[in-house]
Amino acid sequence: MTFNGAMNSIPVLLLAIGVDYGLHVVKRIREEYRLASKSEEGSSSVKGLQKDLRKAAVLRGTKYTSIALLIAIFTDMVGFLSFRLSSQSFLVVFGTVIAIGLFYIYLFSVTALPALISLIPPKDLPIERTVKIDENRITRWIGDLSKKPATVVVVAVLLSMPALYGVQQLEVGFDTRDNFDDSVPVVADFLLISEVFQSSPTPLYVVLDGDVISEQGRIMVESAIRILQEDDSVTQVTTDLWSTLESGRYSDSTLDLYMTGIESGSDGSWEDLEYWLLQTDEGRKLSAGVLSSSGDQTVISFQASTLDWSATSEFESRLSSSLSSEVEDTDFTLRVSGRSLILAQITSDVADAATLSTTIVAMVILIMLLTIQTGRTGSALKGVKRGFVTWLPLMAVVTWVFGIMGFTGFQLNSQTVTIGALTLGLGVDYAIHIATRLEEEALYDPSAGPAVWTSRSVATTGRAMCAAALTTAGGFSVLNLSSLVPLQLFGQAFVVAITLALMSSLLLLPPLYARLLESEIRHGQQALPSSKTAA
Repeated sequence: MTFNGAMNSIPVLLLAIGVDYGLHVVKRIREEYRLASKSEEGSSSVKGLQKDLRKAAVLRGTKYTSIALLIAIFTDMVGFLSFRLSSQSFLVVFGTVIAIGLFYIYLFSVTALPALISLIPPKDLPIERTVKIDENRITRWIGDLSKKPATVVVVAVLLSMPALYGVQQLEVGFDTRDNFDDSVPVVADFLLISEVFQSSPTPLYVVLDGDVISEQGRIMVESAIRILQEDDSVTQVTTDLWSTLESGRYSDSTLDLYMTGIESGSDGSWEDLEYWLLQTDEGRKLSAGVLSSSGDQTVISFQASTLDWSATSEFESRLSSSLSSEVEDTDFTLRVSGRSLILAQITSDVADAATLSTTIVAMVILIMLLTIQTGRTGSALKGVKRGFVTWLPLMAVVTWVFGIMGFTGFQLNSQTVTIGALTLGLGVDYAIHIATRLEEEALYDPSAGPAVWTSRSVATTGRAMCAAALTTAGGFSVLNLSSLVPLQLFGQAFVVAITLALMSSLLLLPPLYARLLESEIRHGQQALPSSKTAA
C-alpha cells in the first residue's frame, strides 16, 4: 500500500475514535464503581473500595462495553473494507488502513486500557465525582421526546428537505492549486504568476502510436488534425510533427533535401528522414518535442475551450470516439491526453467515488445491523425492525452533512470524498451505544416506559457520547491549522458531521427505538437480550 492524499486524516481519525472508545470504557467502569459502592457501607471513594470490588467493577464495565464496542467495530470494519470494491485505488488503501487501525483500537480498548486501570493505584477521588449518572432537565426533556415520535420524525423530514436541495448544489473540486494555502507568500506569488502572466491555457494532446515516419503515418496525422479542426471546442492546433518539419526545412538544407525527396517519391527518402530524425543531433533537437526517441509515437498539440469538469469529460469522450473511428482497421492508435483532461477524469472519479463509497458503506452497515440484531433477538422480523430503525437516522445525518456542504460552498475533493462514509462509520458507533443502553434500561425496568428509558440512557451513555464527540471534534479541529486547504475543509466538514451524528443519536434515534422496544414488550414479544450489552 502506498501513501495518498486521503490518508492524511487517518492518524487524527484513529486517535479520535480511540479516545471515543476509551471514554466509553472508562465511564462505564466508573459507573460500576458507583454501583459497587452502594453494596459496601462506608466506601465514599474509589480508593476506599475493596480491591476485589474494584476488580469486579472493571471486569463488569469492560464486559458490558466490549459487547457494544464489538458490534460497532465489526460494523465499521466491514463498512470500510467494502472500499476494496471501489475502482479508486486511494479509496481501497484508505478503507483497508482504517479497518486495520479500528481493529487494534478495539483490541487495546478492551484489554490494555482495563489492565492499566487495574494496575495503576486509584486516586482518593470521591465516587460521586467519578461519573455523573443522575438525570437532569435536559435528559428528561429528551426522554419526553419519546412520547411524540411522530413530531420528531416530521421535524427530521422538514430539516432534510432543504438539505436535499443543498446536496444538489454540492460540487466537485479537484485541482492542484486547491492543495495550497494562498495566505503563504510564496504560494500567493506562484498563483499570481500562473493566473496573470500565463499566456495560454495548458495544451491538450493527441498521441499517435504506430509507424509514424511513413506515408501512412503522415496521413494519420493529417486525419487527426482534420478531426480536431472540425470540432467546435478546439480553438487551435498548435504543433505537430509535419508542421515542425515544414518550418525547419527552410533553415536546414539536409532536412529540406529529405523532404523534397519524399514529395517527389524518391526511393529511400523515408528511411533517410527517419535516420536523420532519430540518430542525428540536429534531428533530435528539432523533433524531440513531438517525436519519441524510438520513432513510433508522436503528439499533436492543440488548444480547446473547455468549461467545467463535466463539459471537459464530455469533450474528451466525444473526441476519443471520433479518433478511434479514424484508426479502425489500421495499425495505428490515437489517444487524447492533457492536464485538464486528467483533472477532469480525476474529478469525475472523485464524484463517482463519493457516491459509491457512501452507498456501499450504507448498504453494508444496514446488512450488518439487520444480521446482528436478528442474531441477538433470534427473530428475523424483530431483527429487521431494530436494524432498520437504527440505520434510518444515519441516512438523515449523511443528507444533512452533504446538504450543509452544498449550501456553504464546500467541494468534494480527495479528502472530503470520504466524509459520507466516515459519517456513517462514526454515526453507527453512537447509534449502537445508545440503542444497546436503551435495551438494557428496558430490560432492567420494563414498566418504566420509553421516556424513563431514554432519560436514563442519555444521562449515562449519552454523557459518554457527548464527551467522546467533544474530543473527536477537537481532534479534527486541529486540521484547520494545516497549510493544505483540502485538509482544512475536511476538518471543518467532519466537525459538522460529528455534531450532527451526536444530535441524531440522542434526539432522533431514542424516540423511535424506545417506542419499538415498548411495542415489543406490550405485545408480549420478549425480544430483549438476556444479558446487559450496553456501553
